[in-house]
Amino acid sequence: MGRPLERTYLPEFAADVRNLRDSNLQRRVLTIWTDVAKGRLRGAPLTDLQSVGDLSDCFKVYFDTVENGPPRYRFVYRLLPSEVQAVHVEAVAVGERQALRVYVEAARRLGRLNAPD
Repeated sequence: MGRPLERTYLPEFAADVRNLRDSNLQRRVLTIWTDVAKGRLRGAPLTDLQSVGDLSDCFKVYFDTVENGPPRYRFVYRLLPSEVQAVHVEAVAVGERQALRVYVEAARRLGRLNAPD
């Protein structure tokens, strides 16, 4: 395994972490971010979502602290300058998946939010 990637984040990400429901969720997302930076975890690739915007250079990790039921939260990140030549793992957004909120917010922060028809 190579050297860990530097962790960077968009300014709004810090508020996202503070807004998570409890400290266990906050710790969980920070652990996920560290695991991605150290190469121990890889998220699923996102795509150009018609209803949201182009997040094809981003990845998502599902997580929750509740064992029963599907994970309610998503951590969205990207590798910079590219997936192949990554030196940074940039945290873009974290939040609930419900109604695609976290993806809409990620697209907005990256200036890629599709305008509603």
